[in-house]
Amino acid sequence: MLTENLATKDERVNAALAHASIFLGFFSRGVLGIVLAFLIWITQRGKSQFAARHAAQATVYQLIGLVVAIVLWVGWGVTFMGSIFVPVLLNPRNPEPMMPYTMIPAFALMLVPLAAMLGWFIYGVYAAWQVWHGKDFSYAVIGRWFK
Repeated sequence: MLTENLATKDERVNAALAHASIFLGFFSRGVLGIVLAFLIWITQRGKSQFAARHAAQATVYQLIGLVVAIVLWVGWGVTFMGSIFVPVLLNPRNPEPMMPYTMIPAFALMLVPLAAMLGWFIYGVYAAWQVWHGKDFSYAVIGRWFK
């Protein structure tokens, strides 16, 4: 939901910084972005409802993103391990001829978690951009939790 907002520049900076903290998360396996967004929420919850609401959204959004990324990478890892062990189980004496047929799709499936992480990152940066420009941004699914 995008609507014009009458937030002050400091409120917009804090809100945009909370969303943009996803940059830190992208380079620190998710943790620092969540910590920064949470710290902004802690410091702004008594001062600015606008900044606090956006910091809370950013914290939850990045936390969910971290969990989704972990689940997708674990799923990919299981698939990759299966691509190694299935040929061994089917033909224990000579599994090598089957390996390309199982490992190539497993490597191709690596694109799923990578694409999800990139999409999650881009949407977080988009949120920061919108808030910086005075829009009252809400994430598609979790935005309604933060009114």
